[in-house]
Amino acid sequence: GLLEEVAANVPRLDYSDGSCPSLLLEGTATNLITYSENFSDASWIKSNSSVVSGFTSPSGDVSAFKLVEGASNSQHRIKANFTAVTNNTVSVFVKQNTKSKILLFNGNAGYGFDLANSTTSAVAGVNAPDSFNIESYGNGWYRCSISHSSANSIEVYLLNDFITTYVYQGDGTSGVYIYGAQIEENSHATSYIKTVGS
Repeated sequence: GLLEEVAANVPRLDYSDGSCPSLLLEGTATNLITYSENFSDASWIKSNSSVVSGFTSPSGDVSAFKLVEGASNSQHRIKANFTAVTNNTVSVFVKQNTKSKILLFNGNAGYGFDLANSTTSAVAGVNAPDSFNIESYGNGWYRCSISHSSANSIEVYLLNDFITTYVYQGDGTSGVYIYGAQIEENSHATSYIKTVGS
């Protein structure tokens, strides 16, 4: 449940199968999001929502944000655009606050995630991706991901439920914690890659 930063040319160890570690081996990947953690950057478009900094992330530092819904009857989301890619995976770390349901969308398809009980669901009126996953990182944090044949954005919508439309009356204070967005040309999510402007 802990994200660990490792220096270049130092082997990474995977403890997920028990107490005895093994080498973590995976293919190369590039995070196409230029500001993967700084959701206050102008590259992240806030629609009837805002972000507040200063929350503890899965890595243990104070780099997570709270995504807060606006007080309007509308969609409440944060979005970053990028050059369209195929065979992609979009992922983000999310933790429940006063909201527990989100829609993760890539511009063409999306899926719903319930952070209160770590379940997933199709969302009314939204095309389903080729695959989706929710993985616990401890302390209430989950890494939610979707994989699809094409994508041109990463979007996180706040939801009341999965059955009705994702337009609803917000209260101006409710939201979820977010951290570590990633888009990569892979059929699955690789280890998180932090980006700061490139």
